[in-house]
Amino acid sequence: MNIKMSEKLPVIVHPEINEEALRSEKGVSLVAFLDTVRKRKDGTSSVKLKIIHQRYPAYFSTKISLTEKDYLKLFERRISSDLKEKKVIIHTYLMRAYSIINMMDEFSFSEFKEHFKKKRIDAKSVYTYFERYIAQLKSEDRLGTAQNYEYSMKKLKEFHGKKSIAFETITPTFLRKYENWMIANGHSRTTVGIYCRPLKKIINDAIEDGILDSKKSPFGDVKRGRYKSPEPENPKKALTLEEIGKIINYSPEPGSPENYYRDMWVFSYLGNGINMKDVCLLKFKDIYADTIVYAREKVKNTNRSAKTISIALIDKNKEIIERWGNQAEKKDDFIFPVLEGNPNEEEIKKKVQQFVKQVNKYMKRISEKLDLNVSVTTYYARHSFVTVLVRSGVDIHTIAESVGHSSMKVIDKYIASISNEEKVKNANKLLKF
Repeated sequence: MNIKMSEKLPVIVHPEINEEALRSEKGVSLVAFLDTVRKRKDGTSSVKLKIIHQRYPAYFSTKISLTEKDYLKLFERRISSDLKEKKVIIHTYLMRAYSIINMMDEFSFSEFKEHFKKKRIDAKSVYTYFERYIAQLKSEDRLGTAQNYEYSMKKLKEFHGKKSIAFETITPTFLRKYENWMIANGHSRTTVGIYCRPLKKIINDAIEDGILDSKKSPFGDVKRGRYKSPEPENPKKALTLEEIGKIINYSPEPGSPENYYRDMWVFSYLGNGINMKDVCLLKFKDIYADTIVYAREKVKNTNRSAKTISIALIDKNKEIIERWGNQAEKKDDFIFPVLEGNPNEEEIKKKVQQFVKQVNKYMKRISEKLDLNVSVTTYYARHSFVTVLVRSGVDIHTIAESVGHSSMKVIDKYIASISNEEKVKNANKLLKF
């Protein structure tokens, strides 16, 4: 817990809230403090939120009362479970206040009070934890991830049907019923896994905060009676070298949108299966002689030890940059003309989504023209890169490093898919009399 010293007692500042940015962007200061001016008969004082806007302060209750001695214990490393729970409640109020301030175009106390008093905060509610983490993700401009958590929370609310749900309610039995309900409502097992992953993270946060005992986690080893969410299905998303050759050798009208978006797919395939968002974010400063070095945008916020990825810049991709790239006026300029200037995360998200949509649109048309058995999408570029190298006998650890996976788990899925194909081929040989 971060602290700032007042004249008498320290005030509480939520560790996940950027106070400087809040003051700069919204003109608002947000802290929690112990109001010792108005002591209760039992010797405790209320912990309140203090919001300052244009030098005018306003105060809001957190429903927590403490003695000065216990209040100071909140700043110690090791505290009792009772105080830990109260600390979480104070944090929850701070994050709720922050999320309301953050969503307002222009701050006003009247609008803030209207939203803040709509519902009482229950720090033990799963939804409160969801809302708090969603607000944090949005504050970090991780809008795609925030949307995933919003969908997960919405689906859980739809199943449970109540305004609040305690962590203790979510048991292995509850989750198995939840899975069966989703499947009965037309969702695949892959979708079940997608909705359950954010919930698992939220439960782990509650365990870390001391709200839930780790022994009561519903997720874990099935043999021990716990629940394991379904793994994503692994449909074939890789092309053969022959199919890839057809795409690369296909001759669209020079300078046409079909030409441009086909080249972007080829650039991704030859560039270690680079994600399309990362293609859009590449800058000229990422080019070092015949190599592109970048960090995957997808893991920047989730994997602090994530390594940079090096792409060998072969002639084909150099030609694509020469044909479609921007003029390199500054090292900080984007290579391709999808983004420009200094876009915020919302602008990046919209433009990348439109870009991917266009690549998929034209690749589908090309797939039909070439009589391919599948409608090729951007997803195929990455899978094809890995699969072609696996089939060519390239060392598996080299491939994992090329696509930025520190774990071999994802690469193993590609190998499993290839092995299954080989099994089918071998089985069919038994019928070739």
